[in-house]
Amino acid sequence: MARVALVFPYVRTRSATELLFPPLGVAALAAQLRRGGVETRVFDCTFSTLERLRGELVAYGPDIVGVSSMVSLTRPTFAVADLVRRELPGALLVAGGPLPTVFPQRFSTRFDVVFRGEADLSFPRFCADWPAPSTTAPDLAGLPLAGYDGLFMADHGRPVDNPAVHHSEAELHAFPTPDRSDFDHAAYQAEWRRTTGVPTTSLIATLGCPFACDFCSKPIFGDVVRRRRLDAVLAEVDDLRALGYEGLWIADDTFTLSRSYLEAFCRGMVGRGMTWSCLSRAEGLAPDTVRFMKEAGCRRVYLGLESGSEATLELMNKRVSLADAERAVRLYRAAGIEVAAFFIVGYPGETRAQVEQTFALALRLPLDEISFNVPYPLPGSALFARLGGPDDGRDWREENDITFVYDSQFDEAWLRRRVADTMAAFGARRQVRAAGR
Repeated sequence: MARVALVFPYVRTRSATELLFPPLGVAALAAQLRRGGVETRVFDCTFSTLERLRGELVAYGPDIVGVSSMVSLTRPTFAVADLVRRELPGALLVAGGPLPTVFPQRFSTRFDVVFRGEADLSFPRFCADWPAPSTTAPDLAGLPLAGYDGLFMADHGRPVDNPAVHHSEAELHAFPTPDRSDFDHAAYQAEWRRTTGVPTTSLIATLGCPFACDFCSKPIFGDVVRRRRLDAVLAEVDDLRALGYEGLWIADDTFTLSRSYLEAFCRGMVGRGMTWSCLSRAEGLAPDTVRFMKEAGCRRVYLGLESGSEATLELMNKRVSLADAERAVRLYRAAGIEVAAFFIVGYPGETRAQVEQTFALALRLPLDEISFNVPYPLPGSALFARLGGPDDGRDWREENDITFVYDSQFDEAWLRRRVADTMAAFGARRQVRAAGR
């Protein structure tokens, strides 16, 4: 049985849109590994450095080093891989998370194996099956490699490409609560107090999204919506409250999709002393449900409005209209819930005039926060099928990076300037609105 190190390679960028949360995927894996008796330690780099990580990993001496990666983390992920190769040559290097799931070939050039999709059960079983520690190069001979869901391996003489899986609701109901014991909660809470006054952390209640937006591949959780048991979710809320958190970021893709589940969650949250924020679709909202969300502690919702152009929304297959967007914003605002919106600009097939419509909508609506991205073609998305993958060596360096990872007809300098102008105008408008309260 292996000694396992789980590394989250995010080091603070201090970008304007930075939101700091302990990595839930890593916490979920830690819980599964420890429940199976596998010695495990989490290395969260958020408030650390690669040099400090080097010393801590060497002192721990793991047999397996698993690194969780996502968009904008390619460079630090590969830096961790190089560090492990240099300092711990006998350790097996494993990559997982959203980006390795969609680009396993790219990561398999630097890692021994990749686990794709929901590896909550297969990766811990792999670690439990790992042979006795060795100081030589990793040897996978003798392991039942075909039996580990999501395993991808291009080297070691035995190519493996096992399909990723999505766990059933029954399986989810048996999962342990994510193990957050290795995180620096004091540092996370201090940062949230500094920026918002409310120490906030993340939680996931539902997995999967049934929609088919052109730019989205849903690499981990897939198309089928599955919901955790509410008693387990609320018990986790109580655990987070005991850790000192006062706010929740519910990270589900479609948390407001089921009215009955949402209202049951709201009933459970009343009196728990926690505020919360969530993502929301813009259509299908009932005024009484929105008011109930406010009564249950909902402070802010995040809407993926994406564009101010109906034509661009059709390109994105967003299945939502500008009328839906405006109604949702005003409905939440009327209930006393703050509203943030995400937008994508520079979409393939979009014109400058349509981009300007998006900037105009962001400034016209009564929003409390806005952010802009450019498209990122991920395998599994219709966008990827049209454009192909990102060019090698081109990646985002920080959140909401206005950098195209493919050849675009848009001028990045112009787009960055217009985003900056819009953000400045939005900030000035917010100051005027705040002064008038």
